[in-house]
Amino acid sequence: MAEGVRGVHAYWQLPRRLPRAYQQLSRVTWLLSVLSWQRYAGPITLYADPPTMEWLDRLGWLDRYDQTETLDDRDLDQRYDRVACFALPKLLALERYPDAVLVDTDAYLRTQLRLPANGSIFAHLERGDADFYSRLRELRNPAGVELPDSPSTIGNTSLFRAASPHLARRISHAGLSFLAGNPTTPGRDLHLHMTVAEQVLATHLTTVAGQPVVNLFNALWCARTLRWLTDPPRFGHLWNLKRGAPAEHLFAAYVSVTHTLRDEYGVAPDRVRALLERT
Repeated sequence: MAEGVRGVHAYWQLPRRLPRAYQQLSRVTWLLSVLSWQRYAGPITLYADPPTMEWLDRLGWLDRYDQTETLDDRDLDQRYDRVACFALPKLLALERYPDAVLVDTDAYLRTQLRLPANGSIFAHLERGDADFYSRLRELRNPAGVELPDSPSTIGNTSLFRAASPHLARRISHAGLSFLAGNPTTPGRDLHLHMTVAEQVLATHLTTVAGQPVVNLFNALWCARTLRWLTDPPRFGHLWNLKRGAPAEHLFAAYVSVTHTLRDEYGVAPDRVRALLERT
């Protein structure tokens, strides 16, 4: 697809082992993310390190992309903890593709994507009344990046486009500066620094720039109760299953995704199974 809104998958290989059921689910969701973007939005680019490229090629997913670009990660491990900075490629992609929409590999569209002309676009919003988002100015911050203390609302960047290329690059620079040699703060959640660099700074810097924070799918998540405060967004995102969902939930999600691939995209389940057996 040559026209439409360009999406970007940004990823690097992480040194961890997830349960096989979750691995299988993440692989089929990755394919659905690519195909649904092409159907409902436009072309999609993969920006990833060589091991990810090789893995997707073996899986058969690499050729599905409209464009691929290799992320040169040779010097990054000297400055960034790969496990703690799991979404670091998204910050790099903001600099490399400042006009594009970043979309997570475990997220997929269900309807035609229509973006407003103004503001930074977030998949949905999260209420910031959980302990997770409190006292952010107490975090280790050797780069002295400006942080909000206890933000009331945070944008979810499973789908994100900055209000302008200048703002995209500003968010990228701030997030990368915050994370350099600074993966965690003792006593705080291990995922907090990456979340601050990726989501809190995107929201905060959008507000500081005087730009609207756009809740694309008009949904609000409560990080304290882990419940939707509105109807769930009309947007597929399986991030909640990363929190140690039981096997039966993972299997149900796998069946749902493979049925969507079969019924809406013509990808037969037996072909999917055969491809998954390659890896």
